[in-house]
Amino acid sequence: MKTLSSSATQPERITWRAILIALLLLPFLYKWHIECEALPSFGPPPTLMSPFYSVIFILLVLVLLNLPLKRFAAKHALTGGELISLYVFMSISASFMSYDMFLPLVSTVVHAFWFASPENEWRELFWGYLPNWLTISQPEVVRAFYQGDESIFEFRYLRAWLKPIFWWGTFTWVLLFVMQCINVIVRKRWVEQERLVYPIVELPYQISYNTNAFLRSKPMWWGFGIAASISLINGLALFYPSIPALPNKHIPLNALFTEKPWSALLCAAGAIVIYPFAVGLGFLMPLDLLNSTLLFFFLFKGQCFLGSVTGLENIPGFPYRFEQKIGAYAGICTLGLWGTRRHISHAFQQAFGRRSAEDETEPMRYRTAFLGVLFGGLFLVGFAMQGGMAAWIAVLFFAAHFVTIAITLTRIRAEIGFPIISTTYIGPHHSLVSLFGTRRIGAQNLTWFSLFFWFNRDNRSHPMPHQLEAFKLAERGNLNVKGLSRWMLVLIVVAMPLCILLLLDTFFKLGVDTGKIGGQINSFGGRAYRFLNSWLTTPRDADTTHIAVMTIGFSFTLLMAAIRSRFFWWPIHPLGYGVSLHMHRFWAAFIISAVAKWALLKYGGIGLYRKAVPLFLGLVLGDFVVGSCWNILGIILSRPTYTFYY
Repeated sequence: MKTLSSSATQPERITWRAILIALLLLPFLYKWHIECEALPSFGPPPTLMSPFYSVIFILLVLVLLNLPLKRFAAKHALTGGELISLYVFMSISASFMSYDMFLPLVSTVVHAFWFASPENEWRELFWGYLPNWLTISQPEVVRAFYQGDESIFEFRYLRAWLKPIFWWGTFTWVLLFVMQCINVIVRKRWVEQERLVYPIVELPYQISYNTNAFLRSKPMWWGFGIAASISLINGLALFYPSIPALPNKHIPLNALFTEKPWSALLCAAGAIVIYPFAVGLGFLMPLDLLNSTLLFFFLFKGQCFLGSVTGLENIPGFPYRFEQKIGAYAGICTLGLWGTRRHISHAFQQAFGRRSAEDETEPMRYRTAFLGVLFGGLFLVGFAMQGGMAAWIAVLFFAAHFVTIAITLTRIRAEIGFPIISTTYIGPHHSLVSLFGTRRIGAQNLTWFSLFFWFNRDNRSHPMPHQLEAFKLAERGNLNVKGLSRWMLVLIVVAMPLCILLLLDTFFKLGVDTGKIGGQINSFGGRAYRFLNSWLTTPRDADTTHIAVMTIGFSFTLLMAAIRSRFFWWPIHPLGYGVSLHMHRFWAAFIISAVAKWALLKYGGIGLYRKAVPLFLGLVLGDFVVGSCWNILGIILSRPTYTFYY
């Protein structure tokens, strides 16, 4: 497929038209996400995977509407740069309206005051540590949130929420600014020099920049037809049970492994699941990474089998999958930054040494990026200290977030493009408690762990990978990356309060505790404060077993990297070890992808592989488009329809 030349002299500017369209689409996008993520489910939450299927669907609609303009009024048609700008702006903004960003945030603000009781003694345990500028304790405001039939725009309710919205919004903007500064520092190395694959951006790039060639590709329509047919038939089977459904989801394996120790092989994945979009995305991944991920996934199952044979499964936590993941993620981050060390040093010299024009083409000047990391980091630490968090804990907390979550997820997405990566139980709230124990950390610091749980939860929609992918799209499409970077930061100033107000508008009207809102909303705040309740009522010391397993996971990741660097023929990639623990829904689809890619490269060479890429992109697009249509139909009919994912 055609790729724009990076040697084009003048980058395409970010237009006011693209910014205006993004702002106009934002309320519609947020309303769609509320229906899927906050209300009883009419479809899979769009932000549980990347790319967001809702954004891809809207992008395709814009592209189709743009086709007649290109033919009959070319000067008024949207350019490829405008379309990709819209994709970037929508993706960054959509990440807030998600299970792993602002939905748990608004629940955390009020949950502790509604669910406190004489039995759980939350008032005595930690109410005194909750800052009133970040939480809301007024009974009438909390009651309206949970019982509904009110409006957030009533003055007494809006006044109570304005302060938490302002401070949490400011905190989030600075957090994302620091992420963007780090991405600026590593961008040249990870985008231009290492030439990482970035599979997630391939579909929006082809839709936006190669529209005519992509939409005329017969292999693409074959792939689209296969995925669309599966979704269409299975969707119709829900309305008309006489139509036989195609069993591509949740084919159980229980009948094959009924007795010990073989039943242990069902750990982490007890069914065969073949999502067409996962087959398509898997085909775009580097083959060595794909094979390594599959290998380590089955080795993890081997750990479960060994535990069943030897009786180790009776040890609480065995085989310590989350502790292994913490160590592996820390190792992946270390390897990514170590490989970038010379570029970081060079960028630092450019920032504070003799002025050079080299960073004129970067999303922001290196000096701004380094100072942004420094002062932004100081703000984040100071923000926590203002509420009583100890300085050394605050520093370690944010360091752990960036090392085991933000930078690592960004590297994984750039290198392999895994569609869903969950950080459950590996964030700072887990690793620091294992390292130091709750007694040493103390009640006030632990309370802040719970307040910060919302952005250290599962992180399937983490914004930092989207930022670097935006820079990749700008580089590949010769888009003005400075303008894109600025507007990414400006638009979230509008997106964040709009997101929270639309959520609150829904919750105050319907009531979180009335059954009209999805039960997961209470679980968000519930998880945060249940952790806190456990830490405070059952104090514990540092967990030496967890520390040992984390050390082993970290060391093993570095060992695999050392072997790979010394022996060019070594096929196992260390990144596969960390990613493998997310494979429970994708292993079967990725086996199909790996076999197909291996066969095409072996017997047809790189030429046949490139011809096959549109077929697999069609699988992704067909799944997303027909799945979105079922999703929208479910919203219109107010009834569940077919979900292509989950």
